[in-house]
Amino acid sequence: MPKPKKIVERTVSQASSQTGRGTKRGGRRRNSGGAITIASVSPSGNVSNPVPTIRAKIEAEGMNPPKSEVRVYFDGAEQRRFYYSRATGNLSYHPTGMLSSGTHTVEIVASAEQGSTTAKKSWTFTVS
Repeated sequence: MPKPKKIVERTVSQASSQTGRGTKRGGRRRNSGGAITIASVSPSGNVSNPVPTIRAKIEAEGMNPPKSEVRVYFDGAEQRRFYYSRATGNLSYHPTGMLSSGTHTVEIVASAEQGSTTAKKSWTFTVS
């Protein structure tokens, strides 16, 4: 009589956390909840352009978070109109109108789906 085969059961979250890759559900790849970083931010320091383009790069293990999980704050106010490519992680925001002289603050918050991992980056630049 042959030996019975051992049955191994795993939940989807266990399987995706072990592989370090996102899982597919309904044809869409999901973030595995790995580490997220926000890098390559600009502008910084002193800038002479009163209408700079604000840029950042979001990087995550597995798949970058969707735009719905990314927030951009400029001088304390959330900005809903910004460009973000999930495929590349590139983010850009172009303020409307000329900025006043002085210091301006940018903050970006990105979360893995279901908020399991969050990255926050804030920086300032000065329009002179």
